Amino acid sequence: MSNIVGLDLGVGMIKAISLSKVNNGIVLDALGETKGPKVDWIRGENKVAGAKEMGAAIKKLLGDLKIKPKQAVACIPEDEVVSRLVNLPPLKENEIMDALKFEAETFVPYPLNQVTIDYEIVEKDDNGRLKIFVVAAKNDLITAFVNLFRSIGLELVALESPAVAMRRIIKSSIKSDVTGIVALDYGEKYSDIIGLSNGNICFTRSMPIGGESITRAISINLGLDMPSAEEYKKAYGMQESQLEGKIRTAIMPIFMNMAEEIRKTMSLFLEGQGRAVELLVLSGGGANMPGLAEELTKVLGVEVQVVQPFLNIDTSKLSLPINLATEGCRFSYAVGLALRGVIE
Repeated sequence: MSNIVGLDLGVGMIKAISLSKVNNGIVLDALGETKGPKVDWIRGENKVAGAKEMGAAIKKLLGDLKIKPKQAVACIPEDEVVSRLVNLPPLKENEIMDALKFEAETFVPYPLNQVTIDYEIVEKDDNGRLKIFVVAAKNDLITAFVNLFRSIGLELVALESPAVAMRRIIKSSIKSDVTGIVALDYGEKYSDIIGLSNGNICFTRSMPIGGESITRAISINLGLDMPSAEEYKKAYGMQESQLEGKIRTAIMPIFMNMAEEIRKTMSLFLEGQGRAVELLVLSGGGANMPGLAEELTKVLGVEVQVVQPFLNIDTSKLSLPINLATEGCRFSYAVGLALRGVIE
C-alpha cells in the first residue's frame, strides 16, 4: 500500500484514493468518500471552525478505510487558481522565473509577494521559443492547506491544480492519438473546464454551474423538494422520453448555459492551438446524468466520453459498494492525485 493518499476536498464531499504500484501495473488499495463540513473552510467567514471540521472528517474517513498514510496529495479549487499560457523568447532555465514574474503582473490580480508561482514548459520550438503554462495561488491559501494536513498528522507533499490531476487521468485512460481534448469536471457547485493539447495543459477555467444548479431548477419548475429533485435528475436526466420530458425541460436552460461556455472554450482552443477539439471528456459527479453526453454531442458536434479513471487500475483487491464503471468518474481528481504517488 502506498504511503501517499490522494484527497479531493470537494464542495460537500471528501474523496480518498490509495494506490500501489506492482510489477504488472497499479492496484487500488483503498477508496472512500464522506460528507465534508457545511462551513466553507477556504472562503467562509469561520475558517478556523471549518478547518477543524474538515480535518476531523478526513481523519475519520482514513480511519474507516483502515489506511495510515504518512503523506497526502491534494488540489486547490480551480476557481482559487490563476493560470495562463505564456509565450517567452529563448531563455535559460534560471531566467524563466524572472520573466514569468514580469508576465504575471499582467494577469495575476494580487500583489506578487502574496502568491506562489509554478510553471511547466509546454513546448519549445526549433528556435528555442517557449510556451509555458503558469499557475499562481495565494500564499495564505497554500498555508491553510499545509496547516490543515499538519493538524491531522499528514505531510502535504504536493498541492496541485485540478488540471494536473485531470491530465494524469486522461493520459492513463484516453487513447494517445487524440491530440485536442477539453475536459469538463462537473461538480456540485462549480464545474472546471480544462484544455489539453498533445497531452499538455493549455488553459483552465471554472464556471459557477454544477449539479446543484440543475437540481434547483428541477425543484423550482416541478415544485419538488431538493432531495426529490436530485433523485429525478439521477433517474431521468435529459431523456426526452421520460415523464413527458418535464425533467429535461426544467434542466434545459442550465444545460444551454453550460454548453455555451464549452462552445466558447472550444473556439478559444481552435484559435490558440490551431486545431479543433476532437474529444470532450466528462468527469465528476454529474458526468453520468442520463442523456447529458448525447445532448452535448448533438449541440456541440464533438465526440463526448465519460472518463473511466480506473480503466487501467486493478480494482479486484477490494469489494466495493459502487460500480466503478458507472460511478468511477466521481473519483477522477482523487485518482489523479494518488497517481502522483505511484508514477512520478
